[in-house]
Amino acid sequence: MPKVSVIVPVYNVEKYLDKCVESLINQTYKDLEIVLVDDGSPDNCGKMCDDWAKKDDRIVAYHKENGGLSDARNYGIDRCKGDYIAFVDSDDYVADNYIEFMYNLLQENENCKVSACDICAVRNGVESPYTDFKGSIVFDRREAFERVLYHDLIDVAAYAKLYKREVFADIRYPAGRIYEDTYIFGDILNTTDYIVFGGEALYYYVQR
Repeated sequence: MPKVSVIVPVYNVEKYLDKCVESLINQTYKDLEIVLVDDGSPDNCGKMCDDWAKKDDRIVAYHKENGGLSDARNYGIDRCKGDYIAFVDSDDYVADNYIEFMYNLLQENENCKVSACDICAVRNGVESPYTDFKGSIVFDRREAFERVLYHDLIDVAAYAKLYKREVFADIRYPAGRIYEDTYIFGDILNTTDYIVFGGEALYYYVQR
C-alpha cells in the first residue's frame, strides 16, 4: 500500500496530544508515517512526542523553534516521505477509518488529487457533525470553489482531507498568517481537476 504521511503540528496541547496520537496509531490503514512536529512547545509536549516515537516505529518526532502553525506544517511537508499527505491538529482526533475512507475515495475517483470527509465539532463532549450528507460527490474546480463560498460541504481547512503528495510540490502555508488555510486553498484547487467529498464525519474538531 502507498505510504500516507500524517503531519501533526504540536504546540501547548499536553492535555490533548495522547488522544490525538492514539487515534492515529489505531487507524485501519496501517502504512502510515506519523510526523509529530514539536513547534517549540513550552509544556511537556516535546517529551511526549519523543515517548510516542519510541512506542511506534511509524512515528517520527521533530523539534524546532516556535514558528507558528504554518511553519510547523511546512516543516513536516519538507520532511515527510509519504505518497499522500494528511494533516491533523494536535488537539483534535479522528475515527479509526479516517485515512482508509479518504484513500478509498481517491482510488475510486482517479481524476481527483484531493479527497475530503465531513467534520464533527466537539464542544464540551458533545459531538455535532457539520452536515447530514451521505454518500460521496465529486466537484470540479469551479464547483468546489463555489461550495467553499457558500459553506456547503467543502471548506478551506487543511484537515479532514487527503492529498496526493504532488499537490504540495510547489505550495507551502504562509508563515505568520491567521486563517492560513484560506491563503492557499485556491492554489490547491489549481493542482487538481476534481475534488471528492465523502459524507462521513470522521474528523473530530475539538472546540476549546
